[in-house]
Amino acid sequence: MPTFPAPPSPESASAADRFQIIRWIVVAIVIWGIFHAVGAWTFNRNPWRAVMVLACVGTFLGFWMVMLAVRQRRLNQQR
Repeated sequence: MPTFPAPPSPESASAADRFQIIRWIVVAIVIWGIFHAVGAWTFNRNPWRAVMVLACVGTFLGFWMVMLAVRQRRLNQQR
């Protein structure tokens, strides 16, 4: 039976590693949003459809960034 290494604990990941992962996730969500905005625009060439999609993606990312900042601030206060 093969043995697998234990997964790294969350404490072992450095802040830079976590920031890098979050940055890549944000980039992927932006690309995903652009892809869907182009698809919404090509549906009937209405630019407001693309604007709505991009606004929703931006709102989601903004809310997520605020929640991450609030969490980080709370964690820093506990230390």
